[in-house]
Amino acid sequence: MVLSQQQNSKKQDEQLVALPVVQVIQEADEVRTFRLDNSEGLFPLHKPGMFVKIRLNISGAKVWRSFSISSSPLHPEKIDLTIKRNSHGQVGNYCFEHIRPGTLVHLKGPLGQFYFDQEQHLEPLVLLCAGIGITPMMSIVRYLNDLNQNRLCYLFYGARTHRNIIFDEETRQLITQMPGFNYFLTLSQPTPHWLGYCGYLNYEFMVSKIPQVTTSRFFLCGPRGFNQEFEEQLLEAGVPQALIHSEQFHKKRKPQ
Repeated sequence: MVLSQQQNSKKQDEQLVALPVVQVIQEADEVRTFRLDNSEGLFPLHKPGMFVKIRLNISGAKVWRSFSISSSPLHPEKIDLTIKRNSHGQVGNYCFEHIRPGTLVHLKGPLGQFYFDQEQHLEPLVLLCAGIGITPMMSIVRYLNDLNQNRLCYLFYGARTHRNIIFDEETRQLITQMPGFNYFLTLSQPTPHWLGYCGYLNYEFMVSKIPQVTTSRFFLCGPRGFNQEFEEQLLEAGVPQALIHSEQFHKKRKPQ
């Protein structure tokens, strides 16, 4: 059955919940986390890696956008949406300019098939991300930390400059709390004083850091070319398709 635009809009609105913003956290240049109060349990439990759709009223028009949840499902009292501002985008600019503590955010979800399932995904985890693609990965890493299990997990993160790094302090703290957690950060445009890894995150760098490629489970989240290149190389290396998860909703979203 094909719904009319009016019927479809009504159907979407029926699934909406309204949660107030309780905190706005500056994560990096042009990146903020908008923390929503879900203490009443209006928003259903999510799996780490899933996303939501939010509805904004911009200049009298209803605008929908999708954002990954960056908080852990084991803290359901809060829902964190970490958003990158695009100077040419409509929604990101609106969020930065108009959403403050106390603002009601209308959203529906959780949505998506890109998520970690601790009962079914028993292999070592390799999380590969670039830019704002780290947001669903942080939900997974925070979830693993909350489970208090010594799970083998590798987080590979590519950013442009040191000013673009998201969650770096927290992630480095998690290394000391999670014996099985490994974190590799590389910058494509480092400053001269940068002492870490340099260059774009690529397959060769990844395989130099992990011993068990074909028996690991991979989660990919980044620009379209990033995901496609890694997936092709993993398949060529013999990794089963069932062990590769690629976040795809970014392909259909309009610029933020």
